[in-house]
Amino acid sequence: MAAVNFELRGYQTAALNALRGYLRRMNRFAEEDNPAQAAFQVQTNSPYATAPEVGAGVPYICIRIPTGGGKTILAAYSIGIAARDYLQADNPMVLWLVPSTAILDQTLAALRNEDHPYRAGLAADFGRNVSVLSVSEALSLSRADATGGACVIVGTIQAFRRDDTTGLNVFKPNGSLMDHFSGLDPSQAARLDKIEGGDTVAYTLANLLRLHRPMVIVDEAHNARTELSFKTLAAFDPSIILEMTATPQTRSNPDRGEYPSNVLFHVSAAELKAEDMVKLPIRLNTDRDWLQVVGQARDCRAMLEEAAKAERAATGEYIRPIILFQAQSKLAADPDRLTIEKVYGALREAGVPEGQIARHGGGFKELDAIADIASPDCPVRYVITMQALREGWDCPFAYVLCSVAALTSATAVEQILGRVLRMPKAKRKSQDVLNRAYAFVTSDNFQETAEKLKDGLVEGAGFNRMEVKELVKQLELADIAATQTPFTYRSEALPDEALAPVEVVESALAQLPPKLQARVLFTPESRTFEVSGALSSQDRTVLQLAFAPVRGADRIIDRLYRKSNRIMDSELPADLPPFIVPRLAIRHQGALELFTQDHFLDLPWDLASCDPNPFADRFTIDARTMTGEIDVSDKGAMKIDYVGQLRDQLALAIQESAWTLPRLVNWIDRGIKHEDVTKPAARIFIHRALDTVMARKGYTLDQLARYKYEVRRVMAEEIQKHRETREVGAFAALFPAQADTFVTGAEIEPLLFDEAKYAPTSVFNNQAGTFKRHYFAQIGDMKDRGEEYDCALYIDRHPKTEFWVRNLVRKPNTFWLQTAQDKFYPDFIVKLRDGRILVVEYKGKTFAQLDSEKDKKIVGETWAEASVGKCLFVMPVARDFAAIDRVIEQSGV
Repeated sequence: MAAVNFELRGYQTAALNALRGYLRRMNRFAEEDNPAQAAFQVQTNSPYATAPEVGAGVPYICIRIPTGGGKTILAAYSIGIAARDYLQADNPMVLWLVPSTAILDQTLAALRNEDHPYRAGLAADFGRNVSVLSVSEALSLSRADATGGACVIVGTIQAFRRDDTTGLNVFKPNGSLMDHFSGLDPSQAARLDKIEGGDTVAYTLANLLRLHRPMVIVDEAHNARTELSFKTLAAFDPSIILEMTATPQTRSNPDRGEYPSNVLFHVSAAELKAEDMVKLPIRLNTDRDWLQVVGQARDCRAMLEEAAKAERAATGEYIRPIILFQAQSKLAADPDRLTIEKVYGALREAGVPEGQIARHGGGFKELDAIADIASPDCPVRYVITMQALREGWDCPFAYVLCSVAALTSATAVEQILGRVLRMPKAKRKSQDVLNRAYAFVTSDNFQETAEKLKDGLVEGAGFNRMEVKELVKQLELADIAATQTPFTYRSEALPDEALAPVEVVESALAQLPPKLQARVLFTPESRTFEVSGALSSQDRTVLQLAFAPVRGADRIIDRLYRKSNRIMDSELPADLPPFIVPRLAIRHQGALELFTQDHFLDLPWDLASCDPNPFADRFTIDARTMTGEIDVSDKGAMKIDYVGQLRDQLALAIQESAWTLPRLVNWIDRGIKHEDVTKPAARIFIHRALDTVMARKGYTLDQLARYKYEVRRVMAEEIQKHRETREVGAFAALFPAQADTFVTGAEIEPLLFDEAKYAPTSVFNNQAGTFKRHYFAQIGDMKDRGEEYDCALYIDRHPKTEFWVRNLVRKPNTFWLQTAQDKFYPDFIVKLRDGRILVVEYKGKTFAQLDSEKDKKIVGETWAEASVGKCLFVMPVARDFAAIDRVIEQSGV
């Protein structure tokens, strides 16, 4: 298989971890009446809505990803997670449902393409043991393909309804499938449909799916929430139903057939923007004359194309900005409607070549004739449509939305608004104007139109109501003009107090990357910077970090960035100084390096020398399981272990070959990630552990193989315990021995907080202005009450606080310190008025004594001590906020 160069974004990994955690919790609640509900409520602290028709134990959950966030790649990776952590099967059957034939064709092609990231998602867990079929191909599915690995059947939900022509074939007896039903256990046959009037199992695809308890993935799941859809899904006795959508059903009204989705995980617009997945914010311009609107949109597109040419010259990436025109449908009673034909005529009269225009809708299907709209050979720069484009149409070159008629509702724009949000190649551009989307609308009320766009972002693109208020900004065409390389921009003069020795300035210039260094000139006589071409946000960050020793340079560079990009002051935060936080470094072999686990852990780790006895002590096969005993509840009713029953049914559907000890060791090893351990060392340890448990507890190899997933789960946990013991010991030994090797300062590249990279999952509602000094307009991932909230309020109102940031966890552009087993993300980072940096980690009384918290205190205090008074660390416990005052005063300057 060809290598696929694709790395999951941070929020995508977090989504998959949420799914993994939920399914593992299902194991803990296996004997509950509804394990899916119990696990969901514990993980999300939210109520779980059971869907009609679907079995009570079946997890029916939703991952909510806004438009442009990559839902399909997550669906591909989710199959391996479900197989490993829930189904405990190497060969899951998957029913992947999409909303249309256009998306069906795209999904099939991507999943079959070994160079595509979607296929890489499947291969991550199943390698080459993957079969991808259409419904028609599944009608002749071989038993080998059904049981030899992951079997993914892709279709529309309509194709599985009995009242659909294709659906009839799914429920129709088919001799090609006979082999799947030979040698059935009576319990298997009892679950399957029979030929009418008898006890003979019907050889149908529906029965084949039911036999294998398929995982069901529902793409664009908001289209499949009717009672008929629920009945269709339930007909195949699914093991799990996973919805992927930007706009899940949130209303609950069973009388009207409305059942809310169980949202397990959601992603914010800020997270997508920080990961360079979408173009945001949207710059909006309105005018009451529709011809003026068309002309302004064309001017904008032309300027963007010039920026795209400069981008290609600098980076080699080809972009051809496209306008999406939203026209009106024809009405015989209203000849003045601004139809596709009228917009087309206006473009042609303005001199736009015919080949640059594609019409789609109202009888036109010109997009269908374009093989690859992103090809440099394609001339199309204008697409005219009405409400909806071809389903599945995806073109990141779409930069401008132009609606020639006033927007009357969110639904008037939501269907195509998402089409202009995707970032080409999911990579931030050096030309900053190419990192935004643009909207031009015929309207005499800007504010009303902006609200309609915001509604469209919520209702159509799946963004949160709280965050969209920052996502639509006013635009003037001059703001994106003259941003190309031939122009040179001069800064204001540095203030007199900013004067620094020439060698300091020269040293700062020498730190710049060669390409940026060639574009930047500092003139000592005038104390000004000159830059050739527009500065990107990354250029600004690099310059500010380099010139940090020059007082006043930070603000001058920020204003130069705004000037070179023609950004209005109202579109960016207040003119605050950069928020720069030094990080902890350690001297290693004569050089300073950012402190990580590599500095106290030797790799690879010799797992083979670890004691296998703890595994043998812990692993036990339940005696009731071995003897077939049925448990009875206190009320006298038989208890049904839903998860265990499901796994038994899946095991019966697969006829495994005989196991040997080396084969079992290899199988367990493949299923446990251990990048810090060599395969030989891991296999030696696993072999010794299995030998030990068989000798001490009398288990046979066949018994261990029968419960191999439980063996692997306990084995992985024991290996992790050995790993943690090693990490904690090595970490503790490091600090007293090498305290003088730590450095906190500018010698190692510090963190610079950047609003474009501040990516909270949820946004605190600060409309009442409770917090006055947060560095960014938004405050992320903070509850509106509780001890941590009170700590933030104490910091915000402290007389020595200049500004502060609610630090995020496992996100881009956040501050962290390395502990024994993980990275530590303190709660709050504070810039004091005297220039010092204060890091605050709040702890409730319950958690303060944990060993992991002690590690945080050790590394936090080491970071502060190594800064020689420039940084402070404090860990207030149990509402002792006065600890903040004590550390500030004791270390006062």
